[in-house]
Formats: sequence, C-alpha cells, structure tokens
Amino acid sequence: MSAQLSWQFDNDALAFTGELTRATVAGAWRERAQWLGEQNPLVVSLANVERVDSAGVAMLLQLKKYLLQQQCELVIHQPSQQFKAIVDVSGAATLLDVQ
Repeated sequence: MSAQLSWQFDNDALAFTGELTRATVAGAWRERAQWLGEQNPLVVSLANVERVDSAGVAMLLQLKKYLLQQQCELVIHQPSQQFKAIVDVSGAATLLDVQ
C-alpha cells in the first residue's frame, strides 16, 4: 500500500491525515494552493498523521518560511512523539511553534 496524505479544514485548523513523509510531501507541496488560505496564524493539526520523517519536518519548515514572507505565522498542534523527536534531534524545535 502506498503512502497517502490528505488534508481538510477542521475547526479553523488545517488537519493533515496519513503520512507526512518523503513519499507524500512533494505532492502536498505542489498542491499547496489548495490548502493554503488566508488564515493568520495558519494552525496545522498533526493529530491524524500516522507517520512523519525528516522530509515532513522539512516541508513544515519550508511552509513556515513561505508564510513568514507573507507576514503570517505557522502553529503546529497535536504533533506525535515521533514528530517531536525528529524536530528535537534536527534542531528545528527553535524554528517551529509546536503546541
């Protein structure tokens, strides 16, 4: 079974579901115009993300950079322990607003 990632807006948050991995982030980034809106801050819920890798973290870092250029903020809600571990080990914890 191939990795999948979907998104929807749920209670004013962009909720990702599935895998935020090397196999899914390129497609998600290409389609970002569909899930990027006018929210400021953009709240991203990772509650339904089953798996994440360094490519997923890199996509969120790129998203933060993009949003900063638009004078918007990125807030990450409900990250998994796996996500927190990757962010801590990579040193990205100081760059991402994880709640």
